Amino acid sequence: METPAADHKTPAVLPLVRGDHPVLNLPFTVGIDGRNHTGRGLSLVSADVSGLIDPALEGAVRLVRLLFPFNGFTVALSLRARLQGVDQATGHATLVFLEPAGEHLPQLRHILNSYIAGDLVSLGETIGVSASAPLPASRQAPNRRGVMGRLLGATGMGLATLALLTFAVGAFVTRTYATALDLPGSVERDGSALTAIAAGQIDYVNPNASVGEVAFALRATSGETLSIAMPCNCDARLAGPEAGATVLAGEPVMILNKDGAGLIVTTSVTREDLARLGFADHVLLTFRDGATARAAIDPASLQRPASGTDAIPLRLIPEVPLPDDRAGQLARLTVVQPMPEFLKPLVQLLPSFAN
Repeated sequence: METPAADHKTPAVLPLVRGDHPVLNLPFTVGIDGRNHTGRGLSLVSADVSGLIDPALEGAVRLVRLLFPFNGFTVALSLRARLQGVDQATGHATLVFLEPAGEHLPQLRHILNSYIAGDLVSLGETIGVSASAPLPASRQAPNRRGVMGRLLGATGMGLATLALLTFAVGAFVTRTYATALDLPGSVERDGSALTAIAAGQIDYVNPNASVGEVAFALRATSGETLSIAMPCNCDARLAGPEAGATVLAGEPVMILNKDGAGLIVTTSVTREDLARLGFADHVLLTFRDGATARAAIDPASLQRPASGTDAIPLRLIPEVPLPDDRAGQLARLTVVQPMPEFLKPLVQLLPSFAN
């Protein structure tokens, strides 16, 4: 007979006591040969059940399952028991556990002891926790160490999420708006270009020529030989074509640098890169020490007719003049396409992703 939860501080104990083991009437069921039977009493060594029990099972040994229905879950214990005292008229029988000290004992002892202590009470056909049962220590008061651990864990998770979000946004922006050029740029003094005045083949070049001497000679397609004189006493270097190379009219053959001229960045690009540069917003320069600078593409580089070679000379003009100590240094080049204003703060991250 069930009693209210408040009266279960001392659970009811059946008058029957088998040896030193009291028989309790907590709710439970017993599964025998696939059929469930209602539990009437339970101890550590036996159980009393009722239901449709075959009289032929008298004295039979079966693997039975004790099922304890708690609020929201069920505990099941399997053990071997002998059926005896089978009464067909009343449907009662007694199960005697063959191995009372088997693997089921710790769980069964805990349930019975908790029921005797009043921690577990009978609530209809289920077992619940008594209202007077003490809360676990972990729920009585917050643990300072546990709170700090959760706080640190939440902080670490937040930082990891932020890093992952930054990486994802950076990867998206890089794939959409940035392209790293294969060749680095070289920081050099700015100068003027000596260009071919006609299409033809370079017959002679002399970067060390003095003022008035022949800087290079060109055998034009018309059959004439054209000589270009050195216009100044300045440092000269080949812009790309060498003796024997064919050039088109207007293509640079030499670059002349004067003392005091500003620094620019030169490199060579493919035709595909040149087409991409025509629509770029700027080129981001990244130096070995991590410093960055913005540069614009010299329009003459985009309008210059391309020679038959794959490498096309390119001049980049820094938006802010570079210091003199940058002369001779190399810089990684990242082509940045026009992007929305809210994404521009990520420009400094583009070299890391693009390269």
